Amino acid sequence: MLDNPLLLVCLAIGCGALLGRISVKNVSLGVAGVLFAGVVWGYLEPAVKPPDVLATFGLALFVYAIGLSSSDFLFDTWSHGGWRFLLIPPVAIGAAFCVDFFASQFLNIPASTASGVFAGALTNTPSLAAATTALGQRGAEATLGYAIAYPLGVLIPIIMLSWPFRRETHTSGDSLESAAIKVCNVKDPGEAIAGLLERYTLSVRFARCVRGEEQFAISGYSVIKNGDVVTVVGLSDDVRKAIEMLGVEYDGEVLHDRSQLDYRRIFVSNPAVCGKTLQQVGIFRNYEGIVTRIRRGDTDFIPNAETTIMPGDRLRVIAPREKLSAISEYIGDSYHEASEFNILTFGLGLAMGIALGTIDITLPMGLGMFEVGPVAGCLIVSLILGALGRTGPLTWYLPYGVSMSLRQLGLVVFLACAGIKAGGLLHTAPLNISALVLGACITIVSCLVTIALARMIVGKTWPFIGGILAGVQTQPAVLGFAVGRCGNERVEPGYAAVYPLSMLLKIVFVQLFLLMTKS
Repeated sequence: MLDNPLLLVCLAIGCGALLGRISVKNVSLGVAGVLFAGVVWGYLEPAVKPPDVLATFGLALFVYAIGLSSSDFLFDTWSHGGWRFLLIPPVAIGAAFCVDFFASQFLNIPASTASGVFAGALTNTPSLAAATTALGQRGAEATLGYAIAYPLGVLIPIIMLSWPFRRETHTSGDSLESAAIKVCNVKDPGEAIAGLLERYTLSVRFARCVRGEEQFAISGYSVIKNGDVVTVVGLSDDVRKAIEMLGVEYDGEVLHDRSQLDYRRIFVSNPAVCGKTLQQVGIFRNYEGIVTRIRRGDTDFIPNAETTIMPGDRLRVIAPREKLSAISEYIGDSYHEASEFNILTFGLGLAMGIALGTIDITLPMGLGMFEVGPVAGCLIVSLILGALGRTGPLTWYLPYGVSMSLRQLGLVVFLACAGIKAGGLLHTAPLNISALVLGACITIVSCLVTIALARMIVGKTWPFIGGILAGVQTQPAVLGFAVGRCGNERVEPGYAAVYPLSMLLKIVFVQLFLLMTKS
């Protein structure tokens, strides 16, 4: 029964999930447990070899989903000064590449194994996929090197961050609050909301205005007057600042009054609005309603006119009672549809990424031909499509839940296949202590360079530096450790700023390594 490759892959995934849950002092293998479970099953059944295309497709799903979901935030970060962080991955990964190239020759480690050690020491499965594709029948040697170096690639960054994190406290971030304000401090005969936001540098979202017996939703062009009661939504500090600037806090029941204006959370499921900005959707223009907050995944945030609506978002809408049903119908408000995804654009996007990966690039100085590979091709295409959002009637975004599921499915399929192949190799290729030493050197050099450059750019902001280190390592376990100590909001921006470029560079560098060593 165990001679069925698909059955063995599923067993590796299930056993690996159990192994990944084992925690020692809040450190666990997580999804990487699938890799080591695959090694065990591969050792027990060395004759069973999952097809290479299954592993490649799994990893293509993983990087494609990541690229689509992170591109919008990534380009926004880079456009607001985050481009400086792009200097870190090339230097850190380039230093790791140099260590791998020279130390592998000094330690007499075969290039096929050293390429896997490079991928494992930097905990990057897409680069392992690129190496195994380039090596063909010798790809299992790279997988074995990956399995040897991977644990060090997880543990060393965590150990390095443990000391600077010793005085950091966990913060989960400030939650959104609402308040009602009696307006007393605006200029007569009244001021527009957009002007007030700019004059007082307020980071809040205005929701409704009560003027006498009348209530109406507020847009940026709305004018408020002294004596009005307005409601605002924002972080607690921003809400307090708005109260101080505009007047005094109002103790009435305005926030929960649903007599004229009502509020509702609406799922975004209509493809016609997905990928459009709030201004383009025109809820205020067409329905006199306003979106006061958006919940994406587990995060609530304050939108503005240029915020792009994603499938699966939950919009908190306030509008006249009689128009809420029409707004719900327009937005979609179907949990079932919000859980599905556009198979047409999904297939086209993957096809373009895989096609891009097959294009041959001629390298200078006689180094030969170079292919980006299907995995890197999917990452590049997904970043571009994620930034575009829509192309005419085609929507490229994936719903949040679908994106998370595809990432996990694709990654565990690849790890299981890679582990099974490496386990089968253990019968003929004994563990090499030199490969362990090489992996440690690569990880240490990469981490030290990353921390040094990050300190030069951002100073002593250790939570943010921890996020950058996790991103350069492309390692969720390191990210989880940093978030557990410091909280999401101080860590994850650093991770997102460098993660896509780091992943792409590792895929490129591992292929350059194999070309330069003529493997």
